Amino acid sequence: MRSGLFPAAAAAERLASAIALTPDARMETVEAFFAGSPRSSEGPPGLGRAIIDFQAWEVASGRIAPNGGGSAWWRAVNGMMVLDIADATRGDDPGSSAVRAWLAYLSSGEPQLALWEAHQRSLHAGIRASGALLAAEPDAERRFAAIVIDVVDRTALSGTATDNDGLARLTERHYPRLYPIDPDALPALEEMREKTAARLLDIGGDPFQDVGMDSTRWP
Repeated sequence: MRSGLFPAAAAAERLASAIALTPDARMETVEAFFAGSPRSSEGPPGLGRAIIDFQAWEVASGRIAPNGGGSAWWRAVNGMMVLDIADATRGDDPGSSAVRAWLAYLSSGEPQLALWEAHQRSLHAGIRASGALLAAEPDAERRFAAIVIDVVDRTALSGTATDNDGLARLTERHYPRLYPIDPDALPALEEMREKTAARLLDIGGDPFQDVGMDSTRWP
């Protein structure tokens, strides 16, 4: 990002850069980061496996497509995270809590928790920056996106391991293979969301609160 811009202009430029990232650039950036810092005994990509697998689904399903195709919202939210990871790879700290969290992941004594903290800060920063883009999506796709964010928030708060194929199997089983989603697929997805909410509980055994698109947990 160029220095000297007013905050609103700088934010708009970063959002535009996030949307414009090609699928190959996204994959290369994230794969390189976790190749260098897997933070897992499983070896590269280590704790980045779930992030890489989900990003691959976004591309394969057409939500992130070459030449600006697919969904502007999915491209923006994913792209903001990729830009944060790129900044952390370079050791940059632009004053972003998300980038600081990715930098903290590199040396944290609890890397799985640190990974989720960084992921969630990037994710929700992207969501906050992309509200107008979400509003432009088809209604069924907006509802699907809300289900995805609800599920990933609960998964993050539960500290689910990300260095295996568990989250990839969930994605393959439940999430649509094409963009935009067929509205007829939503009832089964909402049922999955409800089961996830009942299964992933806080330390007191209660459902997690303050999750989803409007969560304020990760400022």
